[in-house]
Amino acid sequence: MVNPYSMKWLCLPHGFYTFLPTLLATLGWFATLTEDGCNYAILEGAMVTEITTNPDLPFLEVGLNRYREASLKDDDTWEIDYNQLCKYYNEDIVNIDGVWKFSKMMSFLALVFAGAAVLLIWFSMCFIFSPNTWKWVGWELLTATVFKSLSYSWLATSMCRNNSCSISYGAKADIVACVTWFIAGVLVLLRYPSPKQPANPSPNTNATSSEPSTVEMPNIT
Repeated sequence: MVNPYSMKWLCLPHGFYTFLPTLLATLGWFATLTEDGCNYAILEGAMVTEITTNPDLPFLEVGLNRYREASLKDDDTWEIDYNQLCKYYNEDIVNIDGVWKFSKMMSFLALVFAGAAVLLIWFSMCFIFSPNTWKWVGWELLTATVFKSLSYSWLATSMCRNNSCSISYGAKADIVACVTWFIAGVLVLLRYPSPKQPANPSPNTNATSSEPSTVEMPNIT
């Protein structure tokens, strides 16, 4: 008896339903990759002068690892010049506290889980997934959403508590990632798209050549 999940390579074996969660998960992944590490929030307050030793700077664009200084334009307005390189924090001045380290760890784990889920779900475009494998992708996406949401604890660091921090592009990109990963994860867990049945092999075809391997993950439910 042929295992229904042991089929040869097919184009969209689970149908077009897989397109939506795959594209959403990929969109979230690329959203996080557009960050440059120093555009998470806008910092205003006394810490700006302490970090840069420039009392004229009104704000900095800061991230989990580095920061970027504002530049004075010809019309006497301060703007972020994205041609400038990001600078690393001086840890003798900036307190990298426990909340900061926790946030960095959560952000890293979110990228790991989301990256693994995105890579795996793209295989569903060509290979049959068992129900366990399909659910595995959904749980990875939801786990990445939780970790990425927890990374927002960075806004509760001592630097932000004692100064003013408002979200910038990086934090907004993470919001996009959280929303798309959550929706994609829910879509995956709500429905397992039944795979196409393989065409009846020719009587002259060797039976062993029509039994490809199965994409199977451990049962986590």
